[in-house]
Amino acid sequence: MDKSNNTISKNNQLINLTPTEFELIKFLMENENQPISRDQLLDHVWGQSFVGDLKIVDVNIRRIRKKIEDCPSDPQFLKTYWGIGYIWKR
Repeated sequence: MDKSNNTISKNNQLINLTPTEFELIKFLMENENQPISRDQLLDHVWGQSFVGDLKIVDVNIRRIRKKIEDCPSDPQFLKTYWGIGYIWKR
């Protein structure tokens, strides 16, 4: 992750992320190995006054996994922490 350019690369190849996707993954990476709830992600990325479908987090996580994981259905980095939310594992 290059925070100064808001970019992420994998295997020396730049991954195209939307600003929202980047902010989500950045927050998760900054809290590596700590489970982060959907509500925490909503508050951090969309703001506490967000009104809309809470599944927006899940949709963005799925999109990120498709971009960064070798096998999105069996993620190695961006894992679901059942009953809590999501966790970044290196």
